[in-house]
Amino acid sequence: MATTDIQDHCKNLILDSSKTLLCRQGSTCSDKRLFGMQAFWAQIYIIPTKVKKIIEAHCRSYLWSGSNAITKKALVAWDNLCSPKSVGCLNITNTYIWNRAAIAKQWWDIEHKQDKMWIRWIHTYYIKQQAMESVQVPKQACWLVRKFFEARNLINQMQIQPTRQSLIRQIYYQAITARTTVPWKCMMFQNAARPKAVFTIWLQLLGRLLTVERLAKWGIEVEPKCCLCQMHDETREHLFVQCEFTRKVWRRVGQWMQMQYYNPVNWDQHQQWLIHNSKGKSRKAQIFKLVCTEVTYAIWIERNARIFEKHNRTWEVIAKEIMYVACVRATPRIYNVIHSFRF
Repeated sequence: MATTDIQDHCKNLILDSSKTLLCRQGSTCSDKRLFGMQAFWAQIYIIPTKVKKIIEAHCRSYLWSGSNAITKKALVAWDNLCSPKSVGCLNITNTYIWNRAAIAKQWWDIEHKQDKMWIRWIHTYYIKQQAMESVQVPKQACWLVRKFFEARNLINQMQIQPTRQSLIRQIYYQAITARTTVPWKCMMFQNAARPKAVFTIWLQLLGRLLTVERLAKWGIEVEPKCCLCQMHDETREHLFVQCEFTRKVWRRVGQWMQMQYYNPVNWDQHQQWLIHNSKGKSRKAQIFKLVCTEVTYAIWIERNARIFEKHNRTWEVIAKEIMYVACVRATPRIYNVIHSFRF
């Protein structure tokens, strides 16, 4: 398959699923569907940098706009999306690093597996019983074979362990640049909430949701008042912590969960409260994580509905909807507990 066929196939995948896939399954769809095809070809030959950039541009545009038309609009840089969740990213596969890891794995096969015909051919014509560490890159070889030999430097930097994890994945995670973990990483793991809700709270924790405060910093003139309470200017802190509408939702949901609402006064207190109640693998922590994520998503959706659709709902209706969603999304481990709560 030519490289143009790969990028055309990526565009068709995005076009076919752009209307429904993102809202149903969240941001990981582009990674799951597109990466499967790319991973296959990455293990066969090196995908040119230009093609990889085009593929990433389509994936990026699909994530932020829901279409296959390439756009540069993004709330978070693509490179920041491709790091692990523990550092505040989405763990979307970096196609460039994965391709390097896949080619490095081919060199490992050349060095350790001599039962394949193509590996025997390389040993016969290029290595010729020389030491693998000192063999020179054959200048007369084709571009792909030379890249196999150049991948030796990457393999030599890695610490390969005999684990169940695939060799490519080991090389990939070691090649990713190390970053500092975020304190709220517990919110991103084993979260049973809807993927679009997890995506929303991820943007909230990063401070990238397009609140009025952020729009004003970009010079965009919008109504500054909070559309939920009409009393104070809209900021992330006010919308999700200080707004009386949000607090009423939290009190009702907390009453349903048999948990007293903390009533934090600022964002730092709110975040610490989230982290404290989400840590660990207990049923209580998993339920709180699920409900908290759905509360954040419901508040954000209600805010957008009031601004763009002029449609209002009461906090009682929103709280009841959150409870219903939590019951539906409950995993088998927390199913009995969450269904024992009384509406």
